[in-house]
Amino acid sequence: MRIFHLLLFCGGLTVWVSCSKSSGPSTSSGGVKDTAALPNTVEKTDTLTVMAYNILNYGDGCQGSTQTLDAYFKTILQFVQPDLLSCEKMSPFPLTPGAAGNLADEISNNVLNADFPGAYSYATPTNASGDKPSVLFYNKQKLTYVKTETLVVNISDFDLYKLYYNDPNLSITRDTTFLYVVVNHTQSGSSSTSRDQQVTVEMQALRNKFSSFPNLINMGDFNTRNSLEAGYQSIISSVDSSTMMSDPPFFPDRKVTYPANWDVSPYLFEPYLTTSTRLSASIPNSCGTSGGANSWYDHIFISSWLTGGANYVQYLPGSYQTIGNDGNRLGADVNSASPVANGSVPAAVADALFQFSNKYPVSIRLVVKANRNANSLTDPVERN
Repeated sequence: MRIFHLLLFCGGLTVWVSCSKSSGPSTSSGGVKDTAALPNTVEKTDTLTVMAYNILNYGDGCQGSTQTLDAYFKTILQFVQPDLLSCEKMSPFPLTPGAAGNLADEISNNVLNADFPGAYSYATPTNASGDKPSVLFYNKQKLTYVKTETLVVNISDFDLYKLYYNDPNLSITRDTTFLYVVVNHTQSGSSSTSRDQQVTVEMQALRNKFSSFPNLINMGDFNTRNSLEAGYQSIISSVDSSTMMSDPPFFPDRKVTYPANWDVSPYLFEPYLTTSTRLSASIPNSCGTSGGANSWYDHIFISSWLTGGANYVQYLPGSYQTIGNDGNRLGADVNSASPVANGSVPAAVADALFQFSNKYPVSIRLVVKANRNANSLTDPVERN
């Protein structure tokens, strides 16, 4: 089949996109049709570690200086080595790159690239709401950033980020594997009214943008108390199955089942609890919530393309984890020796998690296959 290609310019970046992508049924384990590899292409399987982290007003001084916090953050990130990292609940900062007080620069320069020189950058952040912004960092050795689009401004900014995988065969196949990411920080509190409205409108915006979901991640701190909240339901249910998203411990891993009320029955969800790393309200400081791990606010939802590996990227089964939660942290500090010593991370990482934030980060891994035949599924059209 003769293949025609289109050269696009996205935010100053050159992106090759195949105009002959398959829209037919999938036949290979990667979800795309099995056809002959193009000459000079290489076989490669890669992994992307994805991490979402509420970093508790980083930059406002409540927990100490950024230099002090940076040291703890470096310890955590040296252990996880994320390729995609969302940082939620940052203190407001000047968004211009290079501006004094730019906290995205601070983390990029003095945490990520201090550990992994030249490896990381960040997607253009926004803060139209004037609230505590989120920032998406990425490993530019594996991913290229295309654009940021604000879906919703409602107390916080809900941004959609577009990136693509640095496929070693891209110069030959001209067939780009895109990955979309939405980052969330919703309203906390016992009442879900505000966050239900935030997430429901966000999901409406995504469904208006895509007739079906591409390789899409929706992650962050959702502050959800149970699976029956309308905002949570708006993510995992839809009249069209192609625009539903999955919470991996429920599906595809099937480790827990719906309906789920982790706020009332946290003991049923102990390995997944994200709030809080700290038992005391005053130790190591009074800046965050207390009580030890007692609820599950932070999630990483994935589209059906990612659960099934439809288009070169697939969730690695069983890879979802709450980093530093060994399943024995209910009502305990992350670094406590009681009820048992935490063996899920090195002691220095457990101490850093305790000092750095009152939230546990969550992570997944994605398996990415190099495209060798320029015959991927057609990405859903982005509607304005």
